[in-house]
Amino acid sequence: MLDDEVKDIDSIIDQGLNSENNELDLREKELDDDDLIKIMQSDKIKGVTAVFLEFNEIGDKGLNALLECEHMKFVTALNLFKNKVTDEGAVALAKSKTMLNLSELILSDNEVGVEGAKAIAQSNILGNLVSLWLGDKLGDEGVKALAESETLTHLTQLSLYRNGMGDEGAIAIANSKNLGKLEELNLNWNFVEEEGMEALANSDTLKNLTQLTMTFNPIGPRGAEIIANSENFKNVTLMDLYETELGDRGAKALANSTNLKNLQTLVLIHNDIGEGAQALFKDNKNFPKLENIYFNKPKQTED
Repeated sequence: MLDDEVKDIDSIIDQGLNSENNELDLREKELDDDDLIKIMQSDKIKGVTAVFLEFNEIGDKGLNALLECEHMKFVTALNLFKNKVTDEGAVALAKSKTMLNLSELILSDNEVGVEGAKAIAQSNILGNLVSLWLGDKLGDEGVKALAESETLTHLTQLSLYRNGMGDEGAIAIANSKNLGKLEELNLNWNFVEEEGMEALANSDTLKNLTQLTMTFNPIGPRGAEIIANSENFKNVTLMDLYETELGDRGAKALANSTNLKNLQTLVLIHNDIGEGAQALFKDNKNFPKLENIYFNKPKQTED
């Protein structure tokens, strides 16, 4: 039986290994901790620089095996989206010298909370990160720790969706002295309202954003007006305001804005925007680069 299990693991590695790109793609393989431990014992994975483990059942035990594996020391991208890593695993990762070359870390949809966020924020190991996705139990306290980090100074992409953060967390991001390189900010599925939106819009830090996604945050029509009047978002090419309670008033404010000239894609789905307000965006000279605007979900086509 053991031989069969080894063969299965070898087959999984062979299927996922891209030697040309030095990538190991093991997403959606129903892997658990014991499976990953066996994979980390294989010499086949030597020299891998990117590991994709999305949609598995990997927890702290499996992550520790990865962190202790000598073959992982060249990894620059680690994707553990939708697994079972907790604060314990995040703390171990933050201390692991195996991760010295890491530049992209995805730990969203795990069980990482405040302590994990603080460990990552304080880590001297993870100073090369340019992309960080983390969650989903940070709250305002965890977000504040990341925003105040003195080591996470190279981030260009930050995703903190579904972390239970509100205005306090948004204000912390806006006031951060270390997030000036951010180009993409994802705060979907949180509780940011007018005060938080105003902080983001007036931030001296967030002047280089090209993508802003605020899906399911109740910013309301006043939030849209704040966005419309802000010069901070002049470089934004993609703005996602899906179900943010804008209404016609919010849509009209956006349509009349002269600060969003670089927008290429604007998502306004589920905002109770009537046909009259929708029509304001048609042939609107305020949006010379706008290619896609969505008021309703695209209809699914039959095969």
